[in-house]
This record gives sequence, C-alpha cells and structure tokens, in this order.
Amino acid sequence: MPRFGLLRVEGPPSRSPELYRALWRGHSLEQELTYEVLEVAPRSDWGPWLEQAHGGGWSGFNATIPHKIDLWRCIPDRSPEAEAIGATNCIVRTSQGWACHNTDSDGFWLSWEAEWRGYRPKNNCAWLLGNGGAARAIAHALRSRGFEVVVFARTPRTDFLGLEQHAFEASARAPKPDVVVNATSMGHGSQVALAPPIVWPAMQGAWAIDAVYGPDPTPFQIQAAQAGAAVLDGMPMLRMQAKKAWEYWARMLGITDF
Repeated sequence: MPRFGLLRVEGPPSRSPELYRALWRGHSLEQELTYEVLEVAPRSDWGPWLEQAHGGGWSGFNATIPHKIDLWRCIPDRSPEAEAIGATNCIVRTSQGWACHNTDSDGFWLSWEAEWRGYRPKNNCAWLLGNGGAARAIAHALRSRGFEVVVFARTPRTDFLGLEQHAFEASARAPKPDVVVNATSMGHGSQVALAPPIVWPAMQGAWAIDAVYGPDPTPFQIQAAQAGAAVLDGMPMLRMQAKKAWEYWARMLGITDF
C-alpha cells in the first residue's frame, strides 16, 4: 500500500492531507493511498530514522521547517534541482534507500506566474526574507530566471548559494523590488503575530508573496497590502508543491496514471 507523510515539528494543523486527498480523488489507487502528518523532532542525523521508515514500508515524505536542510545532508541520492538548492522537501523510497527532490522551487514560481495575467517584472529584482530550506528553493527559482535576489535574514548562514545576506533594516537602502517573498517562519505557529522587520518601499505594481498560509492574513500580508503590493499567500505554492511532489513520487514508484 503506497504510504506517504509529512515530516514536521509540532504546530498548527497542516493542509497537506486534504490537498493530497483532492489530488487522488478518482485515481485508480485512491482507496489505497494514505498520507499522514508525522511530528518529528529536529536531528542532524536522519540515517537511523530513515532506515526504520524504509523498513516500515513508507513510500515517500514531504518535509517542512526545520527539516529540509538536515534531510538533504543525509540523503546523497539527489535530483539535480535538490543538489543545486541544498535542501529537500520531497523524498521517495528506492530499492537502496531514499532519493530526494525539491518541489518548492517550481511550486513557488509556477504558482506566482499563474497569477500574472499580463504582468511582467520591470526590474528583475526580488527581496527574499529568510535563509532556510524554503528560501534556498525560492532563491534558486528566481536566480535561474534572471532575477537579482537580495537576501535579508536575522542570522546569516555560512553558505547560502553564494549570496550575501543583509540585516532586515538594510532594506531601507535596497533597490526597489518586483517581488518581496517572506520565507521565514514569522506569521506561522508561535510567531503568528510577527512579521520580518523590513522597511517597505512603495509597492504599487509589485508583488508580495508569503510562504505562510492560514485562515487570516499574516502581519506580513497586511503590511504588504498597505504598501500597495499585490499579495499572494502560501496556499497556491503549497498546492503546486503537492502536485509536483505527487508527479515525482508516481514516476519513481512506477505509477503511470497520475
């Protein structure tokens, strides 16, 4: 029985199970496919856990904050995109163990592009807030399409795709962006009342995209709208990421009618 799950830490309810149920509706294996949320503590060595999961018959996993980078480090069988990004949000069972992929990059870009309706970026400049696993994927998506990516974060990482990382207050002197992307955890879970402390420019004709999703606008989304931006929350990205993950799992597992 194909068995999938989400690896995360404890937090608010996840929308992933319902997204996969919707994707699988009407599929020939619909009654056999399962998806569970697994709350797993962070760890630097995922080897023993993954070995146990393989023996337990799991078929694949999604991963979210804060597991994306540590999982990637523990799985040497990587797709070219996962290798380039340095993080994984999607792993699949193989005969030898596990292979990892990254669907955050396409999930971000395709969900944003689907909303353009004639829009075209003017400056090819993006502000990226955060430097975790999701931020790495979003930076890859933007840079591979010709964007200059200006990164703001609380604490710089030693290697973030070779990009310099600035304190949030440096946004006051940054070039005007076509899009500001919140890839931090601010606005989510225990940080629900927080927003990255950037200095907003006038955002008329520009976009703000929040990787966070929920029933109510986050502080980041409210500030972006007040600055004049067109605002997109994290649900379209999550839906597209799930669709791309299912395509990847199905191909790797030999399921043809996906």
